Amino acid sequence: MLDASAEGAVGHIELADWPDLIIVAPATADLLARAAHGRANDLASCVLLATQAPVLWAPAMNTNMWRHPATRSNLARLREFGASFVGPDAGALACGWVGEGRMIDPEFIVDAACRLLASRQPGNPWAGRRVLVSAGPTRTYLDPVRFITNASTGSMGYALAAAAYELGADVTLVSGPVDRPSPRGVERVDVTTARELLDAMEERLSAGERTVDLVAMVAAVGDLEVEQPSAGKLGKQALIQSLATTRWRAAVDILKTLVARHGARTRFLGFAAQTAEGDAAEVERELVRLGAAKLAAKGAHALFVNRVGVPGLGFSSSTNAGHLLVRGADGDEEELEVMPSGPPVEKLELARWILERLGERLWRAA
Repeated sequence: MLDASAEGAVGHIELADWPDLIIVAPATADLLARAAHGRANDLASCVLLATQAPVLWAPAMNTNMWRHPATRSNLARLREFGASFVGPDAGALACGWVGEGRMIDPEFIVDAACRLLASRQPGNPWAGRRVLVSAGPTRTYLDPVRFITNASTGSMGYALAAAAYELGADVTLVSGPVDRPSPRGVERVDVTTARELLDAMEERLSAGERTVDLVAMVAAVGDLEVEQPSAGKLGKQALIQSLATTRWRAAVDILKTLVARHGARTRFLGFAAQTAEGDAAEVERELVRLGAAKLAAKGAHALFVNRVGVPGLGFSSSTNAGHLLVRGADGDEEELEVMPSGPPVEKLELARWILERLGERLWRAA
């Protein structure tokens, strides 16, 4: 660790000034303690003491060492100095134990590093924002085992939640029933029905002192509800007969309801999946017309409309494209801005594009 020629050139200062970010992985209990108390007895501790760059620590140590009050005190002290942490995880440890203290997987460290750098970018409108995203389908039950749903896989909503987290936002994802891993760093709440989705969104919009800055209503909510689902499983003939006599009602319009309750202090982004026919120009015009009508009906601040029923777009596809519609200043519908996203791209890339354009417009004055 000691290099006489490097020290002669004040190498630790050069190293401390060079990076945009320092990642310490694995971060041992010893190095945490030395950094917390300003020790500078080797190259690593000298660099950590001299740098002005953000430092991301990925702790790794024995479970008892991790839980020891001295380590907890050192962590708190480093946080006061502005340090960030990712992990540790639980699992097999180098000492042979199984428990808390295992260094978190490298992909989580990369995610945390990207988020940390993004959050420190000057003018980043998403740093520290609270974002609430809905994703996936809902189910309308006919009996305890049969239900009506739609083709949504949740991929666009999950991509938007992941992109918002990357940009430094605190993200909660309310998800309908999908077989999909949670985006890293995102709080996930699972729901099944439209009513459960509304209740979960309302709870998070009403709780706490911090305002939710953006609600992205990406979930494909069913349009109908059964007034009186069967309490028991219906046999085939009984099911066929019941379909002819079932009383239906319109499902609650979640986006419109939440905008009416919270639109004065929270921005709302809607999503619309539409079909359109004709040549390319006719399809584009029809999508924009349908999107603008839905944006006006819901009262949201912005809406992304995309075509469905064609390969490479919408449900069950890894790619998507469409138009982002944003109201003018003070929600003026006459100043509607329409932005085409271009050719189909991966949904995570599209989500980043949407948030970049949206952040520039929703928080111009911020």
